[in-house]
Amino acid sequence: MHDHTRWTASDAAPYLTTPTARDHKYSRGVLGVRTGSAAYPGAAALGVEAAWRTGVGLVQFAPQLGEADPRFGLPTPAAAVLAARPETVVTRDASRATAWLIGSGTDPAERDAAETEALTDLFTDAHPLVVDAGALELCLERRDAARRTAPVAITPHAGEFARLWRGLGEPQPADDAEAAAALAARLDVTVLLKGSVTTVASPVGGIITVGPATPWLATAGTGDVLAGILGALAARHAQVIVDRDRAGAFAELCATAAMLHDTAARLAAGVGAGAAVSAGRPIVAGDVARHVPAAVEALARSGG
Repeated sequence: MHDHTRWTASDAAPYLTTPTARDHKYSRGVLGVRTGSAAYPGAAALGVEAAWRTGVGLVQFAPQLGEADPRFGLPTPAAAVLAARPETVVTRDASRATAWLIGSGTDPAERDAAETEALTDLFTDAHPLVVDAGALELCLERRDAARRTAPVAITPHAGEFARLWRGLGEPQPADDAEAAAALAARLDVTVLLKGSVTTVASPVGGIITVGPATPWLATAGTGDVLAGILGALAARHAQVIVDRDRAGAFAELCATAAMLHDTAARLAAGVGAGAAVSAGRPIVAGDVARHVPAAVEALARSGG
């Protein structure tokens, strides 16, 4: 059994600090992003939008190597990102990044060898790495700690979580908390298992739960928004993760991201505190991203 903590606004607030007069864009964190694909350029745009609105100082977007031609007249991921957030820097050299987000809206079956090598190189970097969707299987390939130095957090939904367990060739524990804790230990990563109640497990032990979230979050693209929020927090607090990862700092940031995500969704859906599950109105992923700044303010204030 593992110790369980239910995350609160008071727990999240210390990670939602406001900038000071001495801050500049680099001191507020730089997030490197390798997400989106010819089929899903919108995933890149949603994640980048959410990252900016969480308060990161700079987002550097690195287009995929060997990227396929866009389908159905769609924009490339980089074009979609710039249309949504023109302040984003599109570059092959994101050397200023203090954390990375990879995988959202990508398909490993369509990734070429050069892009796979570029992604796996990030596992041997010193900076925190948020791994989503199409990059999750790389954690199986890089689970040997001797081949990885970056602190890693993964953000699977239930189906992706089950696939990771199948990739290990081991039976998945029936209890979500125990399964998340076991996977965190086996892969030496922090696990953010998405669901109505989000379960976060650190490789050093301990479980954090967040929620239940508003059911209005059950719509396409909200996972990309969550990944962007977490990436921004990781970039802002990269040194804290590096210094305190053995004490579970990345897990606390994952829980904070999940709470911020739900708070933004509730604001977008018009769901007040203590409202019934059926309360509110339909939302889309972009609504959640646009309400992140207000959610940051609300959580920082309520936790103060």
